Amino acid sequence: MMNIRKADVSDMLALRDLFQGTIRAVNGKDYNPEQVAAWSGRGNRLSSLERRINTQHFYVAETPEKVIAGFASLEDDGEFDMMFVHKDFQRQGVATLLAEQIIHKAQELKLPALTAYVSITAKPFFEKMGFEVVKAQTVDIDGVMLNNYEMTKKMVI
Repeated sequence: MMNIRKADVSDMLALRDLFQGTIRAVNGKDYNPEQVAAWSGRGNRLSSLERRINTQHFYVAETPEKVIAGFASLEDDGEFDMMFVHKDFQRQGVATLLAEQIIHKAQELKLPALTAYVSITAKPFFEKMGFEVVKAQTVDIDGVMLNNYEMTKKMVI
């Protein structure tokens, strides 16, 4: 049984490792090694992660043994910013629990819609959660181009 709780700055190193490990192990099937290296390298920017923990609605899913299985975050403006599930906890409902927490928070905040920028890997999951593709796009991560999708979900308030 997973517990969903607010992230804390003390979680930063575990979150960084989860972020990097998931990109390397899971997203590697949809992105080439150069793209994986650039994207996972973003995890080393701990000040960016700390800012997100302190300013966003940032949640972790953890096991009864206190192992962080995934995390997700929401900006006040409705951007579903981050969601990553540990490679060892894929396809176990962790992403659904986290997405439901973000959607619940968005309803609480009376947001009219959520916007997410999702990887090729995550697109089918977000579609299952009711998000629709606004556009496919290419983003520049430290000089390396990656394809992803802008997706949106209209909220029922």
